[in-house]
Amino acid sequence: MIEEIVWIINPIKHRKRLRINAELNYESNKKAHEDNGFFFIDTLVESGIPDDLWICDLCNASIDADNRIPVADNLALCNECFAKWNTKEYIGDKTLEGNCPDVCCEMKEEE
Repeated sequence: MIEEIVWIINPIKHRKRLRINAELNYESNKKAHEDNGFFFIDTLVESGIPDDLWICDLCNASIDADNRIPVADNLALCNECFAKWNTKEYIGDKTLEGNCPDVCCEMKEEE
């Protein structure tokens, strides 16, 4: 069962905000992980993924970042995969669903 579905209303702004936050905290996060013996990589900082490139975590299809994106239990889903999961088999009465609470998701992308 899916526990939570969060709708990313403005995927491009959402990713920009996440990237800025990741860049600001990169050095301290890296040090904390490496001091504990772990290898650290932050894909938002190190990979060069563009803010408008969203990929389905199930089928690897490209997701249109001009529309809202469902994230089910931390998995970004394309419309086809979400349609497969949007059944009583996966979504029940206890599944929480709502829009991303981030302020950036409430704002329209400025052209």
